[in-house]
Amino acid sequence: MAAAPDSHSVAACTGQQMDDPNDLILAMLALAITAVMLVAGALYLITRPEPTQPHLAPPAAIVTSSAR
Repeated sequence: MAAAPDSHSVAACTGQQMDDPNDLILAMLALAITAVMLVAGALYLITRPEPTQPHLAPPAAIVTSSAR
């Protein structure tokens, strides 16, 4: 006995309308936001200034005495 096709595959084959068209709009919005974030991250990595080297304190002076 063959299994009955599920409703999603039937809807795709018969061209039935989506349950909620707003889901497509939200998915497109999420894709656009993701693309903007990826471009912003790439631009940040390309244009950020080189990190400066920290200035360390000069070494402590060694004081020796020749008088005993």
